[in-house]
Amino acid sequence: MDKRIYVTEDAKKHLCKLFKCSRVTVWNALTFKFNSDRARKIRYVALTQLHGVANWQGEEMETTHETSDGTMTQTFGKRVKLVVSLHGGLATVYVDGAQHTQERVNTIPDLMRLQSRVSSMAMSL
Repeated sequence: MDKRIYVTEDAKKHLCKLFKCSRVTVWNALTFKFNSDRARKIRYVALTQLHGVANWQGEEMETTHETSDGTMTQTFGKRVKLVVSLHGGLATVYVDGAQHTQERVNTIPDLMRLQSRVSSMAMSL
């Protein structure tokens, strides 16, 4: 079965407006026919903001704790990694080994929201 993200017709119209593109472009992104930056952004928005439903399970998240470094590392498949400093709460997201974003997480709910976003990002790649 091919990977696909399901969204409502209204969500597809919204994606067309948001990304200034045709329904065909949205369909190609949601069915993983294209893998451009725009297609990945369309998939990310569909999953995180428009209640998109994926027809596959994301890769398992693995967590390791490096107590000597004071960090926690979570990997989301082969391409995405989240590293959180346990002394200050600085969280860094890496995609394909390059730093993607960095932000501070002060509470457990902050961390859980970030983990959810990172998981959706990994699924959209």
